[in-house]
Amino acid sequence: MDRNALSIRLHGPRKRLIRFLALSVLMLATVPGAAQQNAIPPEIQAQESTPQFRIRTERNLVLVRVVVRDANGRTIGNLHREDFRLLDDGKPQEITGFAVETSAVKPEAAQPPVAPAVPTKHAPVVVPQRFVGLFFDDFHMEVEGIGRTRNAAWSYVTKSIRPQDRVAIFTATGKDQLDFSGDRAKLHDALVRLVARPNPPTGCPHIDDYEAYLVDQLHEPRALFVLHREALACAGVNVSINSGTDPSTEKSAYMMSPQETAAALKDSEGVSTLEVERQAESEAAAVWTRAETVTQYSLQAIEDSVRRLAAMPGQRCLVLVSPGFLTETQGAKVDLITDRALQQQVVVSAIDAVGLDTREAHKAGDAVLLGVSDLKARLRNMGSIASSGVLAHLSADTGGVFFHNSNDFIEGFREAAAVPEVYYVLAFSPQDIKLNGKFHSLKVTLNSPQPYTVQARRGYFASEATLAEKAPEVDQLERAVFSLDERHDLPAEVSAKVEKLNDRKAKLIVSIRVNISSLRYRKEGDRSVDKLIFDTALFDQDGKYVTSKEASLDLHLKDATLEKFSKSGIIAQTNFEVAPGTYRVREVVRDSQSTGMSALNCNVEAPGGSQ
Repeated sequence: MDRNALSIRLHGPRKRLIRFLALSVLMLATVPGAAQQNAIPPEIQAQESTPQFRIRTERNLVLVRVVVRDANGRTIGNLHREDFRLLDDGKPQEITGFAVETSAVKPEAAQPPVAPAVPTKHAPVVVPQRFVGLFFDDFHMEVEGIGRTRNAAWSYVTKSIRPQDRVAIFTATGKDQLDFSGDRAKLHDALVRLVARPNPPTGCPHIDDYEAYLVDQLHEPRALFVLHREALACAGVNVSINSGTDPSTEKSAYMMSPQETAAALKDSEGVSTLEVERQAESEAAAVWTRAETVTQYSLQAIEDSVRRLAAMPGQRCLVLVSPGFLTETQGAKVDLITDRALQQQVVVSAIDAVGLDTREAHKAGDAVLLGVSDLKARLRNMGSIASSGVLAHLSADTGGVFFHNSNDFIEGFREAAAVPEVYYVLAFSPQDIKLNGKFHSLKVTLNSPQPYTVQARRGYFASEATLAEKAPEVDQLERAVFSLDERHDLPAEVSAKVEKLNDRKAKLIVSIRVNISSLRYRKEGDRSVDKLIFDTALFDQDGKYVTSKEASLDLHLKDATLEKFSKSGIIAQTNFEVAPGTYRVREVVRDSQSTGMSALNCNVEAPGGSQ
């Protein structure tokens, strides 16, 4: 085998696939020393390499995304680290990490000239730059909610999606999903297939999730009173207690203990009221168990959607469409999703599918006059507010928008899918923290007299899952590969061409030219030593990761050789066998003697069929 052509093992960061490709170095002259003994390394040698350039971060690192707006709602992007003050449970924290992130879609960079071996007449390549995941909570939405929100989603797709945008349809159940696509026909079909899949309602009495939570987990007296009263009515038991609205004759339901409630309920037909009540409590426990299971599935589906978005380059937003659901016992899981979204630069927004809020507000002073029906309505209102908490928290904590209390769902999708143009990422490492699952409240303020509003995450859970294991390391290489931004720390250029093999396959040749004159070398005797590392990734026309390869060149150059290649440069070529289609080549070039890198894009069309 040619010494300059080496089969290597790929390390695809997302697919974990093993592929074998070849890397060749195009020499402009014969390399001196090529026939020397192995004890003296060749001046240029290609070999397999594995990703090693990683940035280690502190354990227990907490990330806080902050959006700052003026009185007119415009984002502010000229602030610095010293402008922020961060409190953890009221204690000031040192901001050890600070970054200003912009999410505005950038115009395509000018591409170097490409000379394809086979001339094509295809339209210019459009590079996907913005990825929107629409997550429909088919576990908790009713038929009406699915219908009106999917119609609004289709309006958003037809009116707001641009050629460089891609949309995916995710669901809580995992059914009827569609991966990222710009094909409107496919998106329409996926939206039409959406159906509501809620749990079947309970019988008599009807027990909703929040009432079941209050009864089973908190043994809350008001919820128990309502449940017992309804259960007895369903069982046809006559009781002497009235609605409880006359405080002069008896205690209000709000004032009664469970024992007093049981004593007040008189059985006129010999039916055991205690048995009816215990059966109702058992049904409430079953309702809560089902609700907990569905919540866990829903949160896992949201986390999976965040992971999928993280594998896409460019701007990334997840829009949750849901009436909300209870996460009273799942705070650590919600925090874990928040952390993952922050680390992967995914903005989560939410649309409350309930629409316009028609709940009736009860004044605290009127509580003593509330009867069973009023209490039932009050508990349902409280449950609706509690259920929407997960939507409000995920959107606020990740820099997104929470659209609620409105039936204008078309506007809701437009607002929710729009990512703040500028936001800040603050990082700190809490000291001497105990991983006991305790919730720590966060507060971010500005050292500025300006009337700005600050949106930031509300807090985090100090647990093994959300801190100790959440961010042991951040892979800068992976971020560079899955970004659209170009970097030019090293003097490198990338170009691509295509050679047609047959109607179904083509050979894509990626050429990377590096000007080695400005590299940093270390001296080993009479040699200048460095290593160039090439990471080449392919993305299809929808921005999906296809494959990638990493290889390296070991340089042990004599002075004469260094001088020669400093004038001409070194060209490395990577070959891929691909199906016909449009591809974006992402090339990341690093060297071992510096912390710089170049990250470059190149678009190419692989022809298929008869030309």
